[in-house]
Amino acid sequence: MKYITSVGDTQFTIGINNEGQITINDQVINADMQQMPDTTMYSIIIDGKSHDVRLNEGDGVYIVQLGGEIFEVVVEDERTRRLAGLKSGPALITGEAIIKAPMPGVVVEVLVTEGQAVHQGDIVVVLESMKMQNEFKAPRDGKVHTIRVAAGDKVEQNAIMVTIA
Repeated sequence: MKYITSVGDTQFTIGINNEGQITINDQVINADMQQMPDTTMYSIIIDGKSHDVRLNEGDGVYIVQLGGEIFEVVVEDERTRRLAGLKSGPALITGEAIIKAPMPGVVVEVLVTEGQAVHQGDIVVVLESMKMQNEFKAPRDGKVHTIRVAAGDKVEQNAIMVTIA
């Protein structure tokens, strides 16, 4: 099965065959991944080097924390992607974009106000978790619809922090 994976503006084609062999953009990767029991943590060994990864599923994206950085990763299987490509006309972005806390933490700063116009990539909230500060950015252009957190608030995993309409 092939998957098309987007991290920001970078796109990867990932293949996984029946023997568990992984290819990224047609390059074979020697990898082993095991989930830690009762957690969202995974241990991944790639070419003999171990990596600890936290993986949470969000609204249409995976939130991946690796090496102190957080990435929003969109994954589509090849069939879904082809079917989406058959639709005619430009895609319209509708509804609210919801920014959730991918892990428990403390809100350090809220950089927007309700009604404020934001552009894709603008930082809207800074969250401290596991002694690291993580910036959460607007996933698209729009206006801040609601802010559900303030500096100093403790948030649980998947808590809605900001919505953008």
